Amino acid sequence: MDLVAQEHLRDAFVPLDDRLLEEFERYWVSVLPGRRTSDLALPYFHLKSDGFWSLVPRPGMEQVVAAVDQIRSLGPLRASVLGARLDPNLFHLLVQRDTRNALRQVLIETYFAPDLWPTLLDVAQIAVQSVAYETRLRGLVRQPFALQEAIATGLEYRVEARSTAFRRTVVTAYNATCAMCGVRLKTPEGRAAVAAAHIVPWSVSHNDDPRNGVALCGLHHWTFDQGLAAITIDLRVRVSTVIGDVEGTQPLRVLSGRGIHHPTEAKFQPAPDALAWHLEHVFRR
Repeated sequence: MDLVAQEHLRDAFVPLDDRLLEEFERYWVSVLPGRRTSDLALPYFHLKSDGFWSLVPRPGMEQVVAAVDQIRSLGPLRASVLGARLDPNLFHLLVQRDTRNALRQVLIETYFAPDLWPTLLDVAQIAVQSVAYETRLRGLVRQPFALQEAIATGLEYRVEARSTAFRRTVVTAYNATCAMCGVRLKTPEGRAAVAAAHIVPWSVSHNDDPRNGVALCGLHHWTFDQGLAAITIDLRVRVSTVIGDVEGTQPLRVLSGRGIHHPTEAKFQPAPDALAWHLEHVFRR
């Protein structure tokens, strides 16, 4: 329902893609915080028995999908199906906001405890807001870059929606690849090893412009924020000498002078003004 509202799904075919995994994870952690890793495979497979959801097998896998009684993980599911297809009449209802919201309310009130109803409705609102804010952020890259915003951008959106949109925009721009080391890892559930790092912190810049962001893995996000590493104006990694020339720092030192892994589109390149600010105010010279 959320993906239809966001216009990510424009027809009745539901691909088993990262966006669906992300939305499922958002609901999972809201309803079951601290529980085991979410797994979309179980509902995705077993919804086929409910009459409105049919699996679309990969070519040559038709008999396998028809014969198997259970698929418990995403690997085998992805190997056997291309996606799923909603009943066309149901999809027609989901496209209409009023009927979609009515169906959402019925699902929530039928299958979840009353104390969870506000949480579930809240997650849906954040999902819609994050897409609206993401559209706004993508529009910013067509305008001149401003190092600091006089008025904080996106204050009319929830904090969770803003952070989700910024992360999704930046991580997607870098194809989920760390700009400094080039690592690109995802769990089977679609969680990426990289995060979106603000070059000039939001607390200083009030600026979620994607050009004030860079995709970094956990280690290099930390080193960047701590001023142990930086990205120069000519888009090369610079490592601070304060880390010392000792064996344990070699994996970081070896990156010094290397060109970064660029975003897939040049319009998302880090802004020189933002990189200069980081070099001046954060990097340990």
